[in-house]
Amino acid sequence: MNTARRDPAATTVVVVALLLGIAAVWALIPPAAIRSAWVAERAGVYAMAGAGEAVLFGRTRDDLEAALAGDFREWLGDVRAIGQGPWDPAGFAEWMQGRVVVTWLWVGLVAYRLQVLMGWLLPGIPLTMAAYLDGQLVREIRKHAFVAQSPMRHSLAVRVLWIVLIGLVAWLVVPLPMPALLPPALVLAIAQALWLWVSNLQKRL
Repeated sequence: MNTARRDPAATTVVVVALLLGIAAVWALIPPAAIRSAWVAERAGVYAMAGAGEAVLFGRTRDDLEAALAGDFREWLGDVRAIGQGPWDPAGFAEWMQGRVVVTWLWVGLVAYRLQVLMGWLLPGIPLTMAAYLDGQLVREIRKHAFVAQSPMRHSLAVRVLWIVLIGLVAWLVVPLPMPALLPPALVLAIAQALWLWVSNLQKRL
């Protein structure tokens, strides 16, 4: 009972800490850091995809310009107007201009990573479905072969699946250069954890 009551509170603390951490990074990170992360990731993707990377980058940039460019221009105009006025405490307008640029670059980096992830999901979704179906077959075979299911493996698979999903979200939002092979590795880890989870489900649910 006590553990069940503590879990929501612990989850809330973790979520609040993550949100505060993201806000702190947004407030302090220089635009050049996100720009360098984007350039480094583009180089890694180009080494694997060749000319296809330029198409991917162009699509991300066009989508951003079509959806958000007007809003960001208006925000920059408003921030510059603050700096031209009589009240500008300690370069607040200059700092806000940097935050607008950081937001633009950060959104672009996340959108670029989503495009990369979509490319890897093309072979990843059939692989995940195959892992799920194979796990179901293994479970059915064990049901008729009088083989005991392993609750420890099932628990391990659930933990690994959650860790991989958290890692996937972190890869999407962390404004640091990430290896180009990390997305396929995460997809493979999801498929493996899903197989381990399904194959060790209880025989009677």
